[in-house]
Amino acid sequence: MGSTFDVIVVGGGYIGSSVACHLSRAGLRTALLDQGGFAAGASRANFGNIQIQDLELNKSFDMIRTASTRFEKLEAELDRKVGLRRLGSLLLIENEQQWKLMETRLEALHLGGIPSELVAARRLGELEPLIDPSPLLGALYHAREGQVDPFLLINAYLVQARRRGLQEFYFTEVTGFSVHGGRLQGVLTSQGRFSTAQVVLCTGAHTRRLGMLLGREWDIPYVLGQAMVTEPIRPILHNHISSASFFEQAGAGNAETIGVGLAVSQSHQGQMLLGEALVAADAFQRQVPRRALGVMAECVLRHFPSFCSLRVQRSWSAPVAYTSDSCPWLGPVQGIEGLLIATAFRSTVIVTPLIGETVAQLVTSGKCDLIIDDFLPERNRGHAQ
Repeated sequence: MGSTFDVIVVGGGYIGSSVACHLSRAGLRTALLDQGGFAAGASRANFGNIQIQDLELNKSFDMIRTASTRFEKLEAELDRKVGLRRLGSLLLIENEQQWKLMETRLEALHLGGIPSELVAARRLGELEPLIDPSPLLGALYHAREGQVDPFLLINAYLVQARRRGLQEFYFTEVTGFSVHGGRLQGVLTSQGRFSTAQVVLCTGAHTRRLGMLLGREWDIPYVLGQAMVTEPIRPILHNHISSASFFEQAGAGNAETIGVGLAVSQSHQGQMLLGEALVAADAFQRQVPRRALGVMAECVLRHFPSFCSLRVQRSWSAPVAYTSDSCPWLGPVQGIEGLLIATAFRSTVIVTPLIGETVAQLVTSGKCDLIIDDFLPERNRGHAQ
């Protein structure tokens, strides 16, 4: 295969599809590569929530505030329905330590212009009638978050990109990079060599492996995020439900330890999405261990005892990339001209439209409207390896 492109996007999930669409809109000959099929990585195992109030507090306010505005006209811009709907979010508080954490968080959110409120347990029934408030002190509540259908959104970007010439290569694994004189010249794959002067890695948990092909040790670990999906039922939830315990946890521990925090949403088709268990890992796996299923079920039933009659249809396990400072890697790679990274976002859905726009600006002009200094790859190293 001797294909030549202006830019190659690696990774066909939320971010990769948005980036490919925006680059194609800009008139660039664009290819999208993925070692699996459509939305094969973490994007296939996702609740689709447009999360705002769980943002990283120190450096991400501008990015999240700007990103949230991109959904107002998204379906019109894509000329397709993506299941966009508004719903609230509740971060449930179970102890005094979590209450204090949420008080501090609330103050920071208000200073950053994001409206949220602390609600006492006695009010939770007004916001979410099926919840059992007895184990809770209350919750941090945001009334206007939202949800999309993950597959509809990703497909909408790809459909529009195809109209502008995007070429897609699935089940195509990147095996190396052609770099000469510090300048990127191509990508080596299981399907042959692709020539290009620009590559964008939107590769999530796979980014560390690709860094090794370039002689880089990129600190982007991952955990296995695990959840269950029930059979569809009538609409019963008004919010995305998660737990303040996520802000107490430093990580997933080790492979023998299951970190669990409540995560409950209802899909557009009516399925209940129940989770989530987090397990540290050094290898991908799609099968959820039985012990994780039990831990998740126990956590969900503690807060929603009426869910005991729900029938679980399937479960998932997917690798979720993260960084030590909870900030993404976004921007050019030091010492390799033509290579950009856009990965490891704390909440991926909300930034998806904005990151596609930002990367297209970086590729076409070398600059962007979004201030990305705090998100630059290898930002803590000060020099290329």
